[in-house]
Amino acid sequence: MKRAPRYPSRWAGWMRTLGTTAALSVALGACSNVFGPKGGTMEYPGSGAGPNAVAVYVVNEKDTVDSISQRYGVSSQTIIDRNKLKGPPYTLKVGQYIELPGARFVADNTGGATQAAAATSPGPVKRDNLPPPPGSKSEPAEHKTAAGQPTPLSPAAEASKTEATVAATPPPPRMAWPLHGKVLVPYGTQGGQKNDGIDIQAATGDPVKAADGGTVIYAGSDVAHLGNLLLVQHQGGYITAYGNNEALLVKKGDAVKRGQTIAKAGNSGGAASPRLHFEVRRGGSKTVDPMTVLPAQ
Repeated sequence: MKRAPRYPSRWAGWMRTLGTTAALSVALGACSNVFGPKGGTMEYPGSGAGPNAVAVYVVNEKDTVDSISQRYGVSSQTIIDRNKLKGPPYTLKVGQYIELPGARFVADNTGGATQAAAATSPGPVKRDNLPPPPGSKSEPAEHKTAAGQPTPLSPAAEASKTEATVAATPPPPRMAWPLHGKVLVPYGTQGGQKNDGIDIQAATGDPVKAADGGTVIYAGSDVAHLGNLLLVQHQGGYITAYGNNEALLVKKGDAVKRGQTIAKAGNSGGAASPRLHFEVRRGGSKTVDPMTVLPAQ
C-alpha cells in the first residue's frame, strides 16, 4: 500500500487542523438540521477540567435568567455578568450558549442529554408568595411557595448553598477514554504546531472505543494525515473524531454505544507510530481539549 506523503514538520500541525475542519464541514453540512445542539442541554466540565472550566447550558424555549438561576443554583446577577447579557430585559435566544459558574449537578434520568428547560422550568411565582422586602421584621431565613419550592435566596446565600451542593455531588466525566495509553501529543500548540486533539499511544490492532453514545456521521480516509477516520455525533452538539486507525468497524449512519469498539488502532495517514488521534468538537467547529471531558487515567 502506498503511504501518504510526508509534509515538513512545520506544516504538519496546520495540515491536520485544516484537513479535520474540512471533513467536519462536509460531514455536518448535510446533517446540521438534524444533529444541532438541543435546547435545555447542560454540559458539565469533566473531572480533568482546568480550574477555570465551567458548566455550559444551551438555552431552551421559554427559558429566562431567573428560571435558569433557580434550576442550577447560580445567582441571576452571576449569569448576567458572566455572559455579558444586555438589558434589562435580559432576553435569551433559543440555542444560545451561556456559562454557569458553580452550577449544581442536575442528574439526567432520561438516558440522554439533560432537557431540564422543558421538563423542570418552574412556573411564575405568585405575588403573595414573594418574600418581604429586605430588613422587614417578618422576613424569615427562607420562604416556601405554595408548591413547597423555595423562592430565590440572596446572592450570598445562593453562592454558599451552591458550593455545598457541588462539593457533595461532583458531576461525572462527560466521556470515556476511547483507548488507554500515554498521551504522545497534547491538545494545543507546541513548537509552532497546532493539535486540535490529543494523540494517544497504542499498539497496532488495539480496540478503539466510542467515547460516548451517538451516531457515526463520517467513516472514510479522505482527510490528509488522519488516515482511516471516524466522526461520531453525540447529544449536546458534541462530535468526537478518531483518526489514524488501521481499520474501521462501523459505517456512516450506525448508532454506537458508549464503550463499543468502533475501530482498530494503527498508523494510517502516515503517523510516525501506532496511535489514536482523538478530537472533541462542539457545534462542528469549536474544538475542546479532550482532557476536560475525560476522567483521569
